[in-house]
Amino acid sequence: MSYTPRLSVSLVWLLAFGLAALNLRAPIVVIGPVLEPIMGALNIGAGAASLLTTGMILCFGLLSPFAPRLSARLGLDRAIAVALVAVALGSVLRGVELFPVMLVGTLIAGLGIAFGNVFMPSLVKRDRADRLGQTMGLYTVVMGIGATLAAGTAVPLLQASGHWSTPIRLWAGFAIVAALCWLWLAFRRPVTPQAGGPVRMTALFKSPVAWMLTIFMGMQSLGFYTLQTWMPSVAISAGVSSTMAGNMVSLLNLVSIPASYVIARIAARMHHHSLLVLGMCLLIATGLSGILLAPTLSPALWAILLGAGQGGCFSFALTMIVLRTHKAQHAAMLSGMSQSVGYLLAASGPLLFGALKGATGGWEVSMGLLLVLLGVQTVAGLMVGRPRLVALREGS
Repeated sequence: MSYTPRLSVSLVWLLAFGLAALNLRAPIVVIGPVLEPIMGALNIGAGAASLLTTGMILCFGLLSPFAPRLSARLGLDRAIAVALVAVALGSVLRGVELFPVMLVGTLIAGLGIAFGNVFMPSLVKRDRADRLGQTMGLYTVVMGIGATLAAGTAVPLLQASGHWSTPIRLWAGFAIVAALCWLWLAFRRPVTPQAGGPVRMTALFKSPVAWMLTIFMGMQSLGFYTLQTWMPSVAISAGVSSTMAGNMVSLLNLVSIPASYVIARIAARMHHHSLLVLGMCLLIATGLSGILLAPTLSPALWAILLGAGQGGCFSFALTMIVLRTHKAQHAAMLSGMSQSVGYLLAASGPLLFGALKGATGGWEVSMGLLLVLLGVQTVAGLMVGRPRLVALREGS
């Protein structure tokens, strides 16, 4: 008799979880495909327009460390609800045809997504520790689907409606639904007090495991966002057709979705993860080397290898946040620390990559730098792969 109520609660939880995950990537990418029409409508230059995209990534890096404090004060469910309300409000403001309003909306939505990114692994640690691999895999897949749909439908929606704000407003609608769902859920559940005394974020600075995971996630984010920005240009300059160069990015993103799910499932079942990390980083190294040394030989294969390795590494990093901590509160803190550094590096990677090309006249040094940083990522990942937990003392 108790099976049906439990099933109902589980389905509601999964629906709320999926809605939250869907809205943690789509608002980031929906602006990019319609940026040119926005610039024309608002009469702004490329520098100002770039704030509508890079502003979010900077929010992730600068504001993520403050998220655990909010969840400690409000409780995790209500903190997620507040984060999604911010995403919804910011998304609505981004659909207003006034640049200052759009910029404020970008920052508000960026705040919400930054906090949501931190809270989700903590939520899995608290509620689904017995199905960790399945749930983290679902999380990364839904985020990937959201990003793919937002990017892929933006231009068709603009063309069908005749206005650039249509795709932005559509995703604002999804954000509003997610926020309402979490508000309903959060205020139906009692706030659970944290077990033990408070732990300060600075306590993580003494943990080698925390630093290795932070470095790993930082290098992964830098490599991923750099390739998203510059891979087509590198490929075209080496003789790959512009159509295939664009398809390489799509293929990378498409392959990363199933790869992220598979790696989360595998990682959750393993005790020692170093060989898994080594395999994923070798896939990335092969893809980067292929683009550098033989770009026209098989550009689709290089993109597939990069997608499998990058998607797997991202999912692995998020799963390790859950596996390498004792409590949901600690998972939120580690998530805040690792994602803060990760997104700050992600914001700087494309700039450095492009600057090196400008200084040297070619892409070889830039690609070489990515391979060197991948080596740093591999070493950090091998250390994270050893079965050690982040040790934090209550009251520290």
